[in-house]
Amino acid sequence: MSNFNWLNEYQITSAVPHLDFPKLGNPMNMAVTVALTQMENSQWWEAEKIESAQFAQLFQLVRHAVKTVPFYKDFPIPKSARELQKLWQSLPILERGHIVGAGDGLLSKASPKSHGKINTQYTSGSTGQPIAVHNTQLSRVFWRAFTTRDHIWHHRDPAWKLGHIRIAKSGQAEYPGTVGKGWGSLKGTNALIETGPIAGLNINARVEEQAEWLIRNEPDFLITYPSVVQRLAEHCLTQGIRPSNLKQIETISEVLTDKVRHLVDRAFGVKVVDLYSTRELGYLGLQCPENNHYHIQSEGVYLEVVDEEGCACPVGVPGKIVVTPLHNFAMPLIRYAVGDYGVLGEACSCGRGLPVLKTILGRERNRLRQPDGQYRWIALSAKAYGKMLAIAPVREYQIVQVSLNELILNVALDVDLSDQQSQELSLWAQKSLPFSGVVTVVPHKELKRSSNGKLELFQSLIE
Repeated sequence: MSNFNWLNEYQITSAVPHLDFPKLGNPMNMAVTVALTQMENSQWWEAEKIESAQFAQLFQLVRHAVKTVPFYKDFPIPKSARELQKLWQSLPILERGHIVGAGDGLLSKASPKSHGKINTQYTSGSTGQPIAVHNTQLSRVFWRAFTTRDHIWHHRDPAWKLGHIRIAKSGQAEYPGTVGKGWGSLKGTNALIETGPIAGLNINARVEEQAEWLIRNEPDFLITYPSVVQRLAEHCLTQGIRPSNLKQIETISEVLTDKVRHLVDRAFGVKVVDLYSTRELGYLGLQCPENNHYHIQSEGVYLEVVDEEGCACPVGVPGKIVVTPLHNFAMPLIRYAVGDYGVLGEACSCGRGLPVLKTILGRERNRLRQPDGQYRWIALSAKAYGKMLAIAPVREYQIVQVSLNELILNVALDVDLSDQQSQELSLWAQKSLPFSGVVTVVPHKELKRSSNGKLELFQSLIE
């Protein structure tokens, strides 16, 4: 059975007056549908065929960049896609600092008019370097196509009620929350399809308020951050409450751990689906419908995992994630290091040829550095987390490295922390991480989030 039953004639929004059968959408939605039709086929291609198609598109992008973007004027001009593929890894990595320093030098002087109006996307700068990226309406077409693919892959009924707990401006979606019709950008006359109701809540609501909102609104599908759903699941387990309609949860923005997946299964009995995207690049990976790893969205980006010299890492070896958006001719970002580390995986058992991103490890600044200078990734097990809770009722925690020899363990609790508990938490961190230096425990009522709503579990303040 085709996945495109999801886009049947009873759901498609008609943009043409007096036309109910067959329905036709507006130009944007027709473009999204055409993209989806091709993506329905290309996801099943062999990996080599997908990569060949990507380099045919990269060839167009690089030639355009060399001719119209000052920053790339000294790049070699390949004569063919095959030649570009051979020299690809010799091209320099574009770091975030380059974007900040280049100014208008990364903007095309002749962005194709057929790609539509140029827009500006601002990132929150979780690496400490906020940037502005320009793209066109064409990028929006693919954003919506991948959004729809995500819904199709995970068998979401468009009639479901969507709930979301996300970052919002002060005064917006404050408890007791908001309600409306249609799933966000997919609503109204510009929608690709007709969708069900929506309920929203500001992330700043207390966990008790979040739980009450969840039970009162009874969404079928919830979108939020891993750290939020973790607290919510723990609270609901403690209070013995469970929503009756919830069928699926999708997590965004933060690294999702197996511990949170298991916790959600215990608390709500539903599946957690994760996605990997950035504001400036769009969708990078969607969770496989049959497995917990991610499929790189190769129709929109060329994603690499490379070592410090920019060479490809073998499957299973951690490396720097480098991304080239295929369709941004307004501000080409060629081999852009997003600041994350990840691990590629073997070909997927589901049969899709889209490459596998096995694990997203987090940002470069999220690597713990030992007193001897060696790096390690923090990966606390469910067992280690249970030991922490046995010491004190910690709602949330955050580890900050202030020097090679010192960490701060920030913990959020509803009760005061005794000196003995503080000492035990310090020893717990030293053993669980592990870390041979000093760990100072600092209690809080609430942990401060970044401007985009993320709670980084680990931050390093050292170079």
